[in-house]
Amino acid sequence: MTTTQWTTEQLDIFLNNKTLTMKPFNPDMTTFEEESPVWEVVVDGNVYSRGWNGDQTKWFMAATAQNAGEICVGDHDFAAQFETIDHSAELDAKITAAYKAKYDGQNSLPKMISAGPTYATLHVLPR
Repeated sequence: MTTTQWTTEQLDIFLNNKTLTMKPFNPDMTTFEEESPVWEVVVDGNVYSRGWNGDQTKWFMAATAQNAGEICVGDHDFAAQFETIDHSAELDAKITAAYKAKYDGQNSLPKMISAGPTYATLHVLPR
C-alpha cells in the first residue's frame, strides 16, 4: 500500500460530493476505458469506492488492471491510482457504515452494501 494521501482540502471535496466520475485507463495508459459516475466514501482519511456489479463492474476491472486513471469530483479533476483493499471485517464494516451514513435513504444502498460490491472495493489515491 502506498503512503500518498489526499490533503484535508481534497478530502473535504469528497465528503461534500455524492459521486465521483471514475475514469480508469485503457492498457495504452492514455485513453480511458469509460467514464462512470460512482459513489465514494471517506474512511479514516482514505477514499473508497465500490463496483455496483462486484468484480464484474467494467470500470472496476479496468481500474484493477491498470491501477491508474483520473477521477472527477465536483469541478475538480485528479490523477488517481487504484488499489484493491486488504479486506478485514473491521475495514469492510467501516466502509459499509460510511456508505450507510452518506447515502441513507437511497434506493441503491442495499445493493451497494451487499457482498458483491463489498468484495469490489477500491482504495482511491492521488497519483
